[in-house]
Amino acid sequence: MQRTPLYEAHRAAGGRLVDFAGWDMPMQYSGVVDEYYAVRRAAGVFDVSHMGRMIVRGDDALALLQYVTTNDVAKLGVLESQYSMVCNPAGGIKDDIFVYRLEADEYWLCVNASNRVKILDWLLTQGAGRAVEVLDQSSAMAQLALQGPRSQEILERLGVAALSTLKPRRCLHVKISGIQLVVTRTGYTGELGYELYVPAGDVTTIWHGLLQVGKELGLKPAGLGARDLLRLDMAYLLYGNDISEETTLVEAGAEWIVSMDKGEFVGREALVAQQRQGCSRRLIAFELHEKAVPRHGCRILASPDAAQIGEVTSGNLSPILQKGIGLGYVPSAVTEPGTRLLIDIRGKHVPAGVVKPPFYRRKAQR
Repeated sequence: MQRTPLYEAHRAAGGRLVDFAGWDMPMQYSGVVDEYYAVRRAAGVFDVSHMGRMIVRGDDALALLQYVTTNDVAKLGVLESQYSMVCNPAGGIKDDIFVYRLEADEYWLCVNASNRVKILDWLLTQGAGRAVEVLDQSSAMAQLALQGPRSQEILERLGVAALSTLKPRRCLHVKISGIQLVVTRTGYTGELGYELYVPAGDVTTIWHGLLQVGKELGLKPAGLGARDLLRLDMAYLLYGNDISEETTLVEAGAEWIVSMDKGEFVGREALVAQQRQGCSRRLIAFELHEKAVPRHGCRILASPDAAQIGEVTSGNLSPILQKGIGLGYVPSAVTEPGTRLLIDIRGKHVPAGVVKPPFYRRKAQR
């Protein structure tokens, strides 16, 4: 079992640790719903150091990333980032990632923990013969996610300036307690938030510093349980549940992160063909019309006497919305918002309707 540099800090904070993608990670501290509301109302800090972090640099770094990712990396200025995907030749999703441009010819990649080795090997294979260096920094660099409406104020109390002008998906080189780190305005919760990339040996200092200055503002440590509820509110995709190498980003409704006109990239031909011909299924967002909790694997039906037409890939009860919400793949003909469906929850057919995501929208956009 692998452990992040904050393992002892999680134990000291009362974190309930579980096996997540081979990592000993906190599922919760004070409680999943309590931590969820801390993020929605004040702030929460997550240890996401289990994620994979890589550096791609050199004269051919841009060319390599243009070829292996779906978004247009050439559009990134220095200290900008973008959400993207890595596909196989059939258009299946090898991973969904974030790409950061930190220098003119240096890029950082954040990948899912379960896909770190796969993506590293893919980059090394596709980069062979190019003037490019691919470095796995997952052990040397830790990562924290500070999320919630008071996250900016917390960082400002630690001496981080210029946050009021930092736009979404932009980055800053900053110092906290004499420690050099990168702060990016990204997140997985739908709230104002930041990701902090910190040298692994210094992350405990930053963790405790955040909790100390943020305590009176309502900051709490948060675990994987709250993180999953928060991302589902936004209908954000979870690799291994909602997307995989057996799904394409066209089926997942993620065409907005594909740049077909940037030139050749892995999977482009298959994705173009799927867009032209249409696909047999699509990912939908749905909400229940009765109080119940949909779960991964629940059957989706068109009517009580009809055969199964799909399966829930992610589902739960949203604490803030107080309704069951979920995602799942169904035939393309039944994906229009307002379409009525049934979700089979332990043998009970609960009425549901297709909705346009996200499920939750925060009132004060920043």
